[in-house]
Amino acid sequence: MSFPTPETAADPTMLDWVALLSDHSLVDGGAAVAFRSMSTQSVQVTGASPERIHAASAATLSRGVLFDGVLYNREQLERECGTGQPRLRDASLLLRAWQVWGSDWLGHLKGIFALLAWDGSTGTLTAVRDPLGAYPLFYAHTTSGLVLSTSMDALVGRSDVSQTLNRAALADHLSHRWPDPNETFFAAVRRVPAGHRFDVGPSRHTLTRYWDPTPPGKPVEWIKEDELGQFDQLLETAVARCYRQGKTGVFLSGGLDSISVAAAAADGTRREGLPPPLALSLGFPTPETNEQNTQQGVAAALGLDQKLLSFDDAVAPQGLVKSALEIVRSWPAPLLNTWMPAYARLAEIGKRQGVSAILTGSGGDEWLSVSPYLSADLLRHGDVAGWVQFVSSWKRSFRVTWPEVVRGAAFTFGMRPLASRALESVFDGHWTRLRVRRLMNKTPDWVAPNPALRRELRDRAERGLMPLRPPCGFYLQEIRSGIEHPLMSLELEETFELGRRLGVRLLHPYWDADLVDMLYRTPPPLLSRGGRSKGLVRDKMARRFPGLGFERQKKMGAAQFYRTVIQREAGPAWKLLGVAHALGDLGVVEPVATARAFAAIIEKSDRTSTYRLWDIVCLETWARAHA
Repeated sequence: MSFPTPETAADPTMLDWVALLSDHSLVDGGAAVAFRSMSTQSVQVTGASPERIHAASAATLSRGVLFDGVLYNREQLERECGTGQPRLRDASLLLRAWQVWGSDWLGHLKGIFALLAWDGSTGTLTAVRDPLGAYPLFYAHTTSGLVLSTSMDALVGRSDVSQTLNRAALADHLSHRWPDPNETFFAAVRRVPAGHRFDVGPSRHTLTRYWDPTPPGKPVEWIKEDELGQFDQLLETAVARCYRQGKTGVFLSGGLDSISVAAAAADGTRREGLPPPLALSLGFPTPETNEQNTQQGVAAALGLDQKLLSFDDAVAPQGLVKSALEIVRSWPAPLLNTWMPAYARLAEIGKRQGVSAILTGSGGDEWLSVSPYLSADLLRHGDVAGWVQFVSSWKRSFRVTWPEVVRGAAFTFGMRPLASRALESVFDGHWTRLRVRRLMNKTPDWVAPNPALRRELRDRAERGLMPLRPPCGFYLQEIRSGIEHPLMSLELEETFELGRRLGVRLLHPYWDADLVDMLYRTPPPLLSRGGRSKGLVRDKMARRFPGLGFERQKKMGAAQFYRTVIQREAGPAWKLLGVAHALGDLGVVEPVATARAFAAIIEKSDRTSTYRLWDIVCLETWARAHA
């Protein structure tokens, strides 16, 4: 397939904008801004469509708002703000909300968005990213001020923004460490993290979390069993917020996450008199990955039209790796989702059928499942019965052997973090240094050959260490990564960019802020009710689709199939590259040692290191295109 580049991005519903806050405006705090004029002495907002930027902005003499996204609670805001005017533009409504609620106004917004708010009375620009980060938001400092955009390409394409690559981030990526949640792979470009506001004033810049299901220092308001009934309503609402954005498709696999989304979408569109969603399914070829009977059975039971595309056809004629590398060359970051070419082809099929919004089951694993780090908390509190119940649920829910389960629960996610906690109490600084050394031992010898870069990686590794005495326990610390880990931002930015280029919105109901707020605070035994993972949807789907075996379904993995494909296709791709000269010139790798490591993984068919084959060809291809 010929993949769209930034210049040929196809989604007409997404704004294309860059905002410049000049240093002059930070001094002249009384300057007014009118975003609708797109150019004032304080803030300049430019883009491909001045008319659409005008429609997405609103201003008074001292305040201005630019809103890029989808506002879910318009009617509620109209009632509570008492506008008295029919159908205000989103930006005008938000400007009114700001006037009514003052500094608390962001807490009243529901939606997916990036927004800018200018307060001329204080000379402060506030840049806000939605609670879970469905919309990206990046910024860079320049000689003339601060530039912001939802498009990284738009920023690095400017003559006043450096295109220098972030060597440390690339080296850490090869080591599978991501210690800085705000950095990107361009040294000059930073991100506003999900759920944060970035306030830029005359004397200081501050980054603050404005949305948090469990604010630090406050007791967790755990969901009680008699409150679980709200889950179905919250899921229905989250799905409805997505299918109301246009003719809908659903990426339908054979897993509980996407099936529960498809069922809610089918019911909701039928109830509201909207066209039913189109089921879009990818058929994997091996027995351990093939879910076609389930996919077809669900689509038939819901009465949905279905487009089923085989994996081989989805990546033809080049295959997975070459197709993915074609995307990498024009992508603003190294690609995380190697499967993207297949799902992009599937999305294009949907688009040809008139689909403008595709729902996914992304987020289900994060929020419907129980983190294995629960084991450490149960052992620490001596809850033997709870630990046995947890281990049994793990075995019934995943395709693993008893020795694997017990080793994981008792050691990897149990005694090891507890032992590390105890050793830190005794040895303190020495144990911290040992933890850092163990992390650095996972960095391949061929990565960061320069001693200065190695020292930088060591410092970054130490800053990224997880606390061994988390105030609320290891379980809550781990699930907090769902809203704070850099990989979450990278993955959502990746799907946003894919949707931008294909002209189809990719939407994730399980990343809805109201739903996540509830699931985050749902105790593990309730998430695994019935003795299996994803109990909140498993029983309902089993009753809805009898005969498909959801009551005993174990999560199907594609790891072995992925390894086989990468082992087969990465070699020819590496042969075309020849040597990692771009990464070598940056000092990120030692080229000769990298070539030897690549050859050794291929020769030994090392299943534990196969992922490094993709990492090497991906980063080298990306660095060549962007260095």
